Amino acid sequence: MALQTIKEGVLYKRGKINTDWRQRLFVLNGKQLAYFKGGRHAPSGIIEIKDIRTVTAMAEDGSFQVILPSRTYDIKGDTKQIGQEWITAIKAAKDSPPA
Repeated sequence: MALQTIKEGVLYKRGKINTDWRQRLFVLNGKQLAYFKGGRHAPSGIIEIKDIRTVTAMAEDGSFQVILPSRTYDIKGDTKQIGQEWITAIKAAKDSPPA
């Protein structure tokens, strides 16, 4: 059974090697935050919600960090409001009991 999408939209992700902001489609469900380069065919990456330690707003530009034990993801919305909406949604998914 497929999980229901909680939130979906275009954000920008800064890579750990190429530090430019790159546009990605992000899809949040109850277990994963996946991101895609071109369409929704196969994800470029998957962040397991259970592995997230914290989500932190970084600046007034809508950027935030998703912090895992093994890696920190730098992500940014077009506006501060969009960034805050994603932070709230990710934290809510993390705080929800497993499905």
